[in-house]
Amino acid sequence: MRGVQWRWCVILLLAGIAPVWAASGSLDPEFAKVPFDEWLKGGGQAHFKWRAHANPAQLSMYQRLWTKIEVELDGADLAERRGKGRMLVFSQFTDEAGNRYQDHGVIELGKLEEGIRSQNLLYTQHVFVTPGEYRVAFAIFDGETGEHSVREERLRVGALKGDPLPVNAGSEFPPVEFVGETAAPDAWYLPAEKGRLHLTFAPREPVRVEIILNLTPAEDLAGNSVVQDRNLSGLIPMLKILAQAAGPDAPVSVEDLDLSRRRVTFHQNDVHPLDWKEMRQTLEEKGTGAIDLKSLEDREHNAAFFVQEVARKIGPPPSHPPPVIIVLSSPVSFVSKEDLHQISVEAPPGGRVFYLRYRAPSEKKNPAMMIPYENGRPIGGFGRRRGPLQAPGNGGVQLDQLANTLKPLSPHIFNIDTPEDFRKALAAMLEEVAHL
Repeated sequence: MRGVQWRWCVILLLAGIAPVWAASGSLDPEFAKVPFDEWLKGGGQAHFKWRAHANPAQLSMYQRLWTKIEVELDGADLAERRGKGRMLVFSQFTDEAGNRYQDHGVIELGKLEEGIRSQNLLYTQHVFVTPGEYRVAFAIFDGETGEHSVREERLRVGALKGDPLPVNAGSEFPPVEFVGETAAPDAWYLPAEKGRLHLTFAPREPVRVEIILNLTPAEDLAGNSVVQDRNLSGLIPMLKILAQAAGPDAPVSVEDLDLSRRRVTFHQNDVHPLDWKEMRQTLEEKGTGAIDLKSLEDREHNAAFFVQEVARKIGPPPSHPPPVIIVLSSPVSFVSKEDLHQISVEAPPGGRVFYLRYRAPSEKKNPAMMIPYENGRPIGGFGRRRGPLQAPGNGGVQLDQLANTLKPLSPHIFNIDTPEDFRKALAAMLEEVAHL
């Protein structure tokens, strides 16, 4: 790459072919159409100007390690090929056992803009990985001329230091899994994701786990779809993990609340697994991000509705089996304070109340993966890069009045700003439930 003047770049998120998971790896049929293994031996390479790199692995809100691969191509080279067929970008991970995991993306050269000469093209792909040593190979291939160029590097993925979860928690995950591009709400839940976190609620005596997900932000932000999407892209991965932790003595129920309209939008008892198809449909309902006039007029009852739903989950004493209430919500402040009464029921004997208060980063990102998005979809197509992404943070102090309504129940409150925060909270909840 020496001597190449890299100007501003174009971001292109390309969806690859969905991999076929098998014990020997995950093979992309497109690789069988080219002599990829021969390419790796060297020789016959074209003089493309490009770079490729796999970034260090990080923890995601899905409680899986992921790396982002980047392949950047010089716009001047692409301009010479514009309008002539297509170019393929190949990515292959090889683990220590020799198993291969493959994916590819396509650049339609006929769709490149005339101004591509003054731009660089960036192909990015997120990949879930497990700890280990990998060889990561990249190749670009011009389907019209038959020219190709390859690169290979090593990637070491270390285990999390001081991991609060059991050693075998991620034992059911494939070593490598490419994350396909998709729109929200699937982009938050990743329904095609393979495997699950190997964790289970295991109390001494039976309990029932009641998960309450608040879909709406603070009243002054109600109707703001951008804020709502930012919250849900962190909350829904958390819900996914918690719902998978159902055990024989701890069945899980899930309920979604729309506080701005004071209604239950989704409910499922005895989750095995979460009915994502049904829940997704409720999230996609027309007008989810808009607030009608009637809802605005009656919003002094929003907090009372939340308190009512929590009380209903606890039930009249004695409750058998006792409930473990888990509230998932962003911080909520109510514009109208007339109904800010604390819950009047007593703490459930033999149960627990947990409040996971998720504080999403203020930037336009999918907090679960820390990738940019617009309108619930990862940014794709052509457009100028908008500068480096900032580190996640809560964007300042956020007032939360929802917690005060739960105060008589002595909830264990966890502030969740990062995937690491959620991991610690998850371990703490499992430990507390194990002593019930």
